[in-house]
Amino acid sequence: MSLKLVSFLTDGREDDIRTGALVGDMIIDLSGLAVDEGNGPHAYCDPDVVTLLRCDKALDWAAEVVENADDIAADAKYARADVKLLSPIPNPGKIICLATNYQSHLDESAMRRMSGSKPEIESPRVFMKPSSNTICGDGDPIWITRQTRFCDYEGELAVIIGRRCRYVKAESAMDYVGGVSCCNDVSERKLRVSERSEDKEWDKFFDWLNGKWFDNAFPMGPCVVPTRFVSDPHGLNLQTRVNGVVKQQTSTGLMIFDISQVIEFISEIMTLEPGDVIATGTPAGVGSTDGANLKPGDVVEVEISEIGTLTNPVAAELES
Repeated sequence: MSLKLVSFLTDGREDDIRTGALVGDMIIDLSGLAVDEGNGPHAYCDPDVVTLLRCDKALDWAAEVVENADDIAADAKYARADVKLLSPIPNPGKIICLATNYQSHLDESAMRRMSGSKPEIESPRVFMKPSSNTICGDGDPIWITRQTRFCDYEGELAVIIGRRCRYVKAESAMDYVGGVSCCNDVSERKLRVSERSEDKEWDKFFDWLNGKWFDNAFPMGPCVVPTRFVSDPHGLNLQTRVNGVVKQQTSTGLMIFDISQVIEFISEIMTLEPGDVIATGTPAGVGSTDGANLKPGDVVEVEISEIGTLTNPVAAELES
């Protein structure tokens, strides 16, 4: 049995984020069951996804609900099409991303730079995205803005921290992972907000970094699968499709630095908190390799085995 946790809205109520379990095309309202029946992980407590990931007892309860889905009252169930899915972690404290964490992507990046040598990296390359404006969920648009020159996709495995940690060694790092999800590290490859008389190396770096910060530039979802319900986070198949055409495909076991090594590295720099998200890097096949940038009307899908498919349309930004 699997447990797929979601955050969702009903009836357009933006102030009432609910927690659910995705079962096929149905969502069981865990928030309603916990509060109305007083039998949740903490009696009369409305659990969010992070709360569930932090507590084995809470996960036991949610798993039992899913196992007995046929016995759940109809008013605690919704058709997936009748609700709005949010990012399963709607307000992550931090979004931490890995650059070039698959050798295949590192190699194709070197080819674009016309480098003749096989590139290698000796430690994780970590950057951050602002969480409040970049995070969005399944079905939300990837925006083409007035600053867009080359909008690109990067399908990735997202790791959600379940327990607070600092100075963690790789041998125990997986104990601090709460769950995994699909994500898309959307990137503007040719950002140039203002004209310059000449391009310097640091200017190019910050153009690249700022190109990660657009609104809705981090779709995540449709769900989080708690780690204990995943056979092996390093044995999943990741596939990215644009308009149904496969663009990226890899095993998560081909990361240069695995999840444990990444957590060890990051926790030497900062404290990781429950709900923090780590995007573990993208494989070869990004659009900039063949010059195919995203355009309004495109649809991007990131599918990871045992998790599901994150689907986002591409649209022109509506300026207010």
